[in-house]
Amino acid sequence: MALINASLLAGVILAGLPVLLHLIMRAKPRRIEFPALQLLKTRQTSNSRRMKLRQILLLLLRAILIVVAVLALTRPSLPAAGYGLKWYEWLILVVVVGGTLGIYAWLSKRAAAGERAEHLLREQRGRLRTFALLGGILAALICVGVPWGLRVQAEMTGPRNPLAADIPVAAVFAFDNSLSMTYQHEGQTRLELAEQMATEHLTDLPQGSRVAVVTSAPESDVVFQADLAGARSRINDLEPTRTPRSLNVVIRNAIEGHVLDREQVQIELGTGDLFSREIYLLTDLSEAAWHDPDESGLRDLLVQHDWLQVYLIDVSVTNPINISLSQLRLDRQATVEGQSVSVSVTVSSTAAADPAATLELFTLDKLGNEIVGGGGGSSARRRVSFEGSPPTAVFTVSGMKGREAQNGFVRLAAPDPMTFDDISYFTFGVSAVPRILLVSDRLIDSKYLLNALQPAVLERQGIRKFHCKAITTAQLPRQKLSNYDVICVVNLQRPDPSVWSDLYRFVDDGGALFVTTGGEKLIQAIDWRTADAEKLLPGLPISKLPFRQSPGQLTPVAENNPIVRSFSNDQDAKTALSYALFDLCWTFDLPENSRVLMEFNDKTRRPALIERRVGAGRAVLFASAVDNLVNGGSKWSEGFVVDNWAFLMLADEVMQYLTGAADEQRNFVVGDPVEITVPAADRFSRYAVARPRLRLTEGTLPFDEPSALLTDVDEAGHYQLRSIDEGNRFHRDFAVNDVDEESNLTVVSEEVLDTILGSGRYSRVTDPEQLDRAVNVGRLGVEVFPVLMGLLIVLFCSEHLMANFFYDDEPASDVPGSATKGSSIG
Repeated sequence: MALINASLLAGVILAGLPVLLHLIMRAKPRRIEFPALQLLKTRQTSNSRRMKLRQILLLLLRAILIVVAVLALTRPSLPAAGYGLKWYEWLILVVVVGGTLGIYAWLSKRAAAGERAEHLLREQRGRLRTFALLGGILAALICVGVPWGLRVQAEMTGPRNPLAADIPVAAVFAFDNSLSMTYQHEGQTRLELAEQMATEHLTDLPQGSRVAVVTSAPESDVVFQADLAGARSRINDLEPTRTPRSLNVVIRNAIEGHVLDREQVQIELGTGDLFSREIYLLTDLSEAAWHDPDESGLRDLLVQHDWLQVYLIDVSVTNPINISLSQLRLDRQATVEGQSVSVSVTVSSTAAADPAATLELFTLDKLGNEIVGGGGGSSARRRVSFEGSPPTAVFTVSGMKGREAQNGFVRLAAPDPMTFDDISYFTFGVSAVPRILLVSDRLIDSKYLLNALQPAVLERQGIRKFHCKAITTAQLPRQKLSNYDVICVVNLQRPDPSVWSDLYRFVDDGGALFVTTGGEKLIQAIDWRTADAEKLLPGLPISKLPFRQSPGQLTPVAENNPIVRSFSNDQDAKTALSYALFDLCWTFDLPENSRVLMEFNDKTRRPALIERRVGAGRAVLFASAVDNLVNGGSKWSEGFVVDNWAFLMLADEVMQYLTGAADEQRNFVVGDPVEITVPAADRFSRYAVARPRLRLTEGTLPFDEPSALLTDVDEAGHYQLRSIDEGNRFHRDFAVNDVDEESNLTVVSEEVLDTILGSGRYSRVTDPEQLDRAVNVGRLGVEVFPVLMGLLIVLFCSEHLMANFFYDDEPASDVPGSATKGSSIG
């Protein structure tokens, strides 16, 4: 216990005043011989004892009354601890009181059953009351008081800070300046409210205090300064960060900063610390800001450094209203001119938000202006309702001709109190229609693959996803292979070695190759094993094998490959792919650098789709047929080519992968590194990055570097990396969105906070008044003045009742002719 006004403790001496007055002013009775008093001699002894006991009790009450009054004036305080009784302690106390009353009632009933004089019965009941009271008090002390005392002692062992209302404070003001703190309520963002509360509390710090201001921004450090005006200015200049650290890390840094500063102060002074040390964390306590389970060891640190006081200042809103856009997805990162891309976005809402929302999609022109309606751009609206799981809005956007990339965004038609998650940006690449060359021994062998890549119905409508040309093996030497993006080799029976040599040089220089091995004419494995074929093919054929017990089915294996991922993300497509039944396939020797993308589900897990990197290009091989000829592909599979739309998707995804469209990532998240691949023909040494809000930054790159890595993408919006070397026109557009988790306004639970920080190791407040009370408790302990004043009133009333009872007349005696107390004492 500590005393704020310790000098007043000298008033305890006044507790001896009632004793002194009692001894000085004690009345000396006169002896009067009165015959009738002889009748009372039988009760003289018991009356004398009772009178002395009442005098002692009255004397103690008056002395305690003065002691409590003096203690109340000294304003004692205790270290912060849980002084209240726990629920189980209350339960034990109720059981003890009930048991004491029950035992007293039983003994009283038993005593009344005997035949005794009335005055003897009253004396016995008085003794029973005394024993019951003392026994109940003793039982309460043993069952409740001792455990309570041990618990409180454990909580208050080692006071954390020296007591003084004006001791200097070393305080760390830690601000959660993540995007969730931009929520507006009553004309203020949560960050502005936090700044206001911090500056108000800053003015109340004692003279000589020092302050450090730290935020959840990655570059923020703990630096103490005595200039409180400078700290106030820094607080008022805080801005939200889009790449916040977790609050676990922020608190750990604050603790470590206190520990280092405390050690430095102790070394300089050679004594103890001069400061009361505190951490103020101003946050909306959103779940996304905390890491659970905690890897920072905060709980152990706060136990180790128990001289630290931690205050969590909650600036959240009780029922926030927010609709957020998240999980923006494109079905492909690039497309060809005239072809569409599917853009989907998930829409989430809080319980207090409207039950429906309207979304708008806009595409941008080359200057970044919104395109509405004509001009080749597109604009669309979708309305979603929030029933059950968060809905997904899907838009279709076409790639415009003459554009390297198409930029756009999806936004809410009506803004809400938190605006950063009302818009999502997207970019996809737009390229010229790829040129595909199909080579087969007979044109009919490549007919089905040709129709899958370029359907006749779409071609008649002027829609071309690929420019396809089919030739025979004999016509291949007359073709300039560099004019094509992909070459498809369909079941060549006995290719000339020069074919493999030409194809190897084509792929090694950056081209792409797709090979199929099943059909009417059986390939000759020996002609597929030339030196160049071994360097080119993903697998060297061994033999044709049937599926004997049951047909084979395609099973995706390489989940990180774009071809496989497209099926894994579409359950209908994955199901349709599994319906394809194969009767025959080729087996292969696989080189070390090849990778199986799909396999057949037989016992031996035969490879079905294999890829291999070759120089600057790549090759993909399919282990069965891609036609449905009567004596050809129909014997290899049952309806895969003509009756299953998964074949069309597989052919399209393979071409997208081989042309590189599936590899070109255009959409990123704030804080993630952005790597832009630079083709060998477009290498540069100087570049500029056009950023949101018309900002432009420049950088350099080693001339032979195959990619540019940007690590400072710190804002949502559209970007463009472009070369500024003379004569180099390389440029790449990409989009960046904020972290989806920042839209989560759910407040972290007390259980999670207790797990991270430790129960009783922090104080959680929501307004300045609560903060002041919590700080007073932290610095001065729990002030017991209100308790002492209540006890003073109880003691005063007890003294008054005891005094009245002391001077009341005794009840009439059962002895005839007995006199009253007033008539027997002069």
